Amino acid sequence: MRIPIRTIRKIRWFGFCLALISVFLLTTFKVNYIQASGWALSAMSCCIWIFDSYRSKHRPRMFMEMIYLICGIWGIINWL
Repeated sequence: MRIPIRTIRKIRWFGFCLALISVFLLTTFKVNYIQASGWALSAMSCCIWIFDSYRSKHRPRMFMEMIYLICGIWGIINWL
């Protein structure tokens, strides 16, 4: 099943917006639950980019995003 390119573009923009919101939360607030939610948004954004890079067969970017996803999960655990 192929996903239409318009849908892929919307998913990419959604991932980008999640990344921007997570950067805002991570750099502005120092409250534990807000930091954890910033890392959670970052991890969700990484999942979107992992899907996109897997779909486009861009393996180095996929592995880089997987490492960042692992760091994001560690950030969630660290701030809870």
